[in-house]
Amino acid sequence: MQNRMLKKGLVIGVICVLALVSLPTLTADVEYYNNSIVLIAGKSNSTYAISLWWKIGLYIPVVKRHFFIVANGEEGESLNVLIFSRNHGLAAYYNYEDIRIELQRTRGVFYWGGNSLLFNHSTPPPVFVLCRAKSVYVTT
Repeated sequence: MQNRMLKKGLVIGVICVLALVSLPTLTADVEYYNNSIVLIAGKSNSTYAISLWWKIGLYIPVVKRHFFIVANGEEGESLNVLIFSRNHGLAAYYNYEDIRIELQRTRGVFYWGGNSLLFNHSTPPPVFVLCRAKSVYVTT
């Protein structure tokens, strides 16, 4: 009796393992950089900061903030990113259409055309960032 239960359990276990192996996996490459100078230029529909309202598109923070700049692969979206890190050297992401950049404890110059009085007619709006960040996470 126990032998038959053991065989059934083994067969069910093998079927479960084969089902899990055959499922497609979604992986995202996340790169981390610390104490970095970041230059971002491109077009993005999604640019936001925690507890921040963009005024006329330009923002120069006095207090260090967290920023998120995302290109979701929509039509016309692409970002060019240069990261100068002390530990990792130079990292470049050229013309990425599906990329998410998280800048933590950041200070610098930020411009996003989505809330600009001058360039709010372009779709997607332009984004320009030159800053120093404590931590940078890049997801591609």
